[in-house]
Amino acid sequence: MYRNENVSARTRSRTSKETCFYRNIPVLNILFYIGKGFMLRKQIIVLVKIFYRLNEHKTNEMIADLLAHGLVIKKQATNTKTCIYVMTKFPLSMYFECSTRDSCSVKLNNRKIWNNIYRTEFIIRQAVNFMEQLNMKLTLENMLDFLSDYCISIFTTENQMSVYQLYENLYDKFPIRDKALILSGIPKVSDFLNDYYRITADLYSHQVNFLGYQAEDDFSSYLSVKDRLEREKSLTASPKETKKYYYTLYNMTAAGFFFIGKPTSDGHITIGTFDKCNNMYLKKIYENIICIYLMLERYLGFHPKITLQVYMSDADRIMELRTKETEQGYDYAKQEKSGHTKRNGFFQNMKIPRQNWNDIQVDYIYYPLREKYNL
Repeated sequence: MYRNENVSARTRSRTSKETCFYRNIPVLNILFYIGKGFMLRKQIIVLVKIFYRLNEHKTNEMIADLLAHGLVIKKQATNTKTCIYVMTKFPLSMYFECSTRDSCSVKLNNRKIWNNIYRTEFIIRQAVNFMEQLNMKLTLENMLDFLSDYCISIFTTENQMSVYQLYENLYDKFPIRDKALILSGIPKVSDFLNDYYRITADLYSHQVNFLGYQAEDDFSSYLSVKDRLEREKSLTASPKETKKYYYTLYNMTAAGFFFIGKPTSDGHITIGTFDKCNNMYLKKIYENIICIYLMLERYLGFHPKITLQVYMSDADRIMELRTKETEQGYDYAKQEKSGHTKRNGFFQNMKIPRQNWNDIQVDYIYYPLREKYNL
């Protein structure tokens, strides 16, 4: 294992730590707002240059200063000597405006590390390019606003508050079915509202019963909507039927899928997913994107055109998946060739009408992360 010595922030006075914090804000802002507390050095350097126009030498000085005061520590990223730089509890407490005792440390695992690297690379390669095409000034604040305004949901996590905010963003940015009637209070119930009420009920229950909050608004009436949906869900014939008809934004987020922009004028929507664990396979890709397609049809009232972008760091695996898509499938019940490609077999298995099979296209995007960052 790669070993490195880190400085404990406890060995530095609060005054020196605060001074260090404020003089290195560009690096800390990148770590906190984009990295969610940690990031590769090379990615930090690129993003500081983009959003703060500081050169590599100056950024390296800032990183060294943060390391020397214990505001940042180094940890091994993978099984190579490449390190990630992780914020400690003191700078996190400054952002959250709480004591270090009440601040949580950054918890890491392989899945989180790879998701972080892919997400940061997406911002460097694509989000910044989108902003330049729109002639937006490249600042960190503008970038975060841009992601929200264009519904690029790479920061949505599988917790109630994060998914609740995604529902609100979709309501604002997407052509939700019966939106005018929903605004007027009619109808009281719709597929979109049902799922929105359910996540609201989950959030309310979590805050009141688990966190002990005194909620300002009473969402307890939404619990009855959630209970009704759960009863309906329990009556479905099979897990496949349940997934088809009760798939939500929470399921989408938990499976690692996210939106890459608002629908175009002709109803085209781009979805993304990162191959965080280097184990992407066709069943996961197609069953989830078909369920997302059906979910969006319920929410929007029309069948959208969807492009799924699968981001991967293994070029050989991409070629393998592309080849498998076109292979002829096998019907195990009949013990014979199915007559469909493996790709089309997923649509047939999910009982999607043949005329809609081409509504979904899957593209594989190669990010050479291992070579670029020695991972």
